[in-house]
Amino acid sequence: MVAPRYTRRGEAMPSNIPATTIRIDPEVKREATAILDELGLSMSTAVNAFLRALVREGGMPFEMRVKT
Repeated sequence: MVAPRYTRRGEAMPSNIPATTIRIDPEVKREATAILDELGLSMSTAVNAFLRALVREGGMPFEMRVKT
């Protein structure tokens, strides 16, 4: 049996959603987590929002360019 995962609000995550592992620079994670905490969002919620925007936009949901 797999132990249930919980959101920051203490709600059980749906068991049909697979866990995904990503590598994040520790300093970026710390800074992002501080901002997300102020917004009341978990890292998982933020990543899911980003991925949904990626799908909706058909690409990165923000402009990417090389500095000149």
